[in-house]
Amino acid sequence: MTNSTQSAFAVNAAKIGGITTVVPLLFSEIPEPWSSVISGVIIICGGVTAAIQPPQAGSKWMIPYQVVSAIGLNIGWAVNHIGARVEVSQGLPAQDSPTGQDKHS
Repeated sequence: MTNSTQSAFAVNAAKIGGITTVVPLLFSEIPEPWSSVISGVIIICGGVTAAIQPPQAGSKWMIPYQVVSAIGLNIGWAVNHIGARVEVSQGLPAQDSPTGQDKHS
């Protein structure tokens, strides 16, 4: 591994270690029945934002989608955001051109 790769690995390991330490500490301060409810809401919101395509810019649904996305911890380099970034960087998908059979049908 190069030095920058080792540095990135160490930073990511520290982030993961911090998250796995802080989250249980926070949940230990919440009364027992509510910690399960909060966990369920986070999981459901994460699933909703992964299953539903983000609304178009300027849509009335943009703010509610962003709130649900934040509650579901779908921030930063979350999986469904990576796909959107790749699509945007590659431009619009090409339209299918009709084949010879389609022209005669």
